[in-house]
Amino acid sequence: MKHNLVTKAFKLPGDIKGEARLRTFTKNELTSLFDNIHDQDFNAFVRFAYYTGARSGEIRSILRDQIHDGYVVAYGKTGRRVIKLNDQAQELLRDQSILWSYSKDYVSHKFKKEVRRLNIRNARFHDLRRTFGLNLIKQGMSIYKVSKLLGHASVRTTEQHYAPLLTVDIEDFKL
Repeated sequence: MKHNLVTKAFKLPGDIKGEARLRTFTKNELTSLFDNIHDQDFNAFVRFAYYTGARSGEIRSILRDQIHDGYVVAYGKTGRRVIKLNDQAQELLRDQSILWSYSKDYVSHKFKKEVRRLNIRNARFHDLRRTFGLNLIKQGMSIYKVSKLLGHASVRTTEQHYAPLLTVDIEDFKL
């Protein structure tokens, strides 16, 4: 389908590929992660990912010369991208003597090992990014600003990813 080799595709029973993942971390899960990942460098990496909403690939090998006052110029899935640094992320970088140089597999396996140890179910590293976006929207930040922070090409992309997550948070109503 992607390369126009076939015109119609059928979903196989039990196939979940292509379905949006809706998993986000609860406040307690985030606290558990931040307080109980004992490898301090990896802990800082996990917190930095959450504080920025950046993709793993964008921050796995940031260099000092990519860090500027209030932002990082990173390269990843979508090419060059500016990642805004909030106060928490800036403080974390100031305290980090050596920046990370992790492989994709290392991050994936290490994170899975940590969440299993902490008894956090069905968690993936990318869920930190989704939690970042959802928490900002819940705090009242406009979907436009969240879209820019996440580096989405359009607000429509952000809406498609976050609308299903917000449905359960709509206040009760009567007709």
